[in-house]
Parts: sequence; structure tokens; C-alpha cells
Amino acid sequence: MRELIPRGDGWSGPGPWGMMEEFRRLFDQPFALLQRALGDTPTVEVFEQGDDVVVRAEVPGVDPQDLDVRVTDRTVTLRGEVRRAAEEQRQGYYYGERRYGAFQRTVPLPVPVDADRAHARYQHGVLEIRIPRAAGPAGGRRLPIDIQ
Repeated sequence: MRELIPRGDGWSGPGPWGMMEEFRRLFDQPFALLQRALGDTPTVEVFEQGDDVVVRAEVPGVDPQDLDVRVTDRTVTLRGEVRRAAEEQRQGYYYGERRYGAFQRTVPLPVPVDADRAHARYQHGVLEIRIPRAAGPAGGRRLPIDIQ
């Protein structure tokens, strides 16, 4: 039997909240694995560091100018596009697994955040978004990205 663990949006573990969480996880997991396998969305990690929530996304091959990052008090939404080079030659081409096209991913955050104080930075194909935890109710906004 699982132990009750308090979370920001309820409880996980046995009982009605835990059952809903388990059903959601079982339903979402195959689709999330399929999306990652197809490369349609960037892989992300979310963690807390000090008073900030940090979201890191791998977006290699995406021009930072083609990224759109939006933050609300409980989510981060990433939109972008990987463009194919027009001068690519097909002669001698044996195998290719690179993906091209648009993507979008919304990442739920574990705690409420202050979207007005968020900032994003792009370096070597990794987008890092730092958002301070919210002291009270907050809104949302689009982030400019610092390119390094």
C-alpha cells in the first residue's frame, strides 16, 4: 500500500485522489512515450532550486528566434519549429531520423509561480526557464529569451 504524500493539488496515494492520479498516469503514459519516441515534443526536466522552479527543455536545431515561451501561474508552454535547410542534397543519402516541423508542449508546474518575474535563457540547444515561487495569486506572460 502506498503512503499518503501531500501535494500542491491534492494527495497522491490510496483514496479517491490517488485513484484519479493512477488512472491519469496509466492513460497518459503510453501517449507521452509515443510523443517522445516520435520526437514531436522536446524532453523536459522540472525541479526546484532555492526559491525558483526551473524548467529545462532540450530543443537542439531550433533557432531561438523561433521559440515562443509562455508562463502562467501553474504552467509553462513551449512552442517552436525546426526548419529544414533548403540546400540539403539527397544524393548519397542512406538514412535519416531527423524531425522537422512545429511542436508545442505544456508543462504543469508543481507549485504556483510568479510569471511576471520569470526569465528564459537558451544555450547550446537547451532552453532554461527560471520562475520564482509565487507569494500570492499571479497572472501569465510571454517570455523573451536571452541567447548565449
